[in-house]
Amino acid sequence: MTKSSDHSREYFEDFEEGTAFEFEVPGLTGEEIKAFAERYDPQRFHLDENEAAATHFGGLVASGFQTQLLCFQPFCREVLVNSRAVGSPGIDSLRWLRPWYPGEPLSVKVTVVDKRLSASREDRGYLSLKLEAEAEAGPTLLMEWRIIVLTRRGDKPARPAY
Repeated sequence: MTKSSDHSREYFEDFEEGTAFEFEVPGLTGEEIKAFAERYDPQRFHLDENEAAATHFGGLVASGFQTQLLCFQPFCREVLVNSRAVGSPGIDSLRWLRPWYPGEPLSVKVTVVDKRLSASREDRGYLSLKLEAEAEAGPTLLMEWRIIVLTRRGDKPARPAY
């Protein structure tokens, strides 16, 4: 596995299997957890410390969706927005392995697991990615998904067929 501090990759050809991009996600405050929960995931263990303390979590925890979004965000901002990515056919696997508690920073690693050219479109390829997020207390999130990235050939304007 190659660790990359250089996050610049533009075309499908620029990504290599085994390359890992690493990021740090700062811990959330209780107020940040509650604000997200009020809008998107209003369950008691995301909204109220006393209610959360009475659950199996033993305290306030971030929504799994908030965890996923905040772990994906640095990869998106530092790698995808500078690439020729054109979308995704979806998430293959998403696992919340443990709750994310206030104040816990997360170490995030996104690894290029596999790459293949499209069988039907020569202008693009598919990257299979794995995102792993871990707090000091252990693994927190695992997500596997694919993205579509244009090849150098695919980014060129089509020539008319004469």
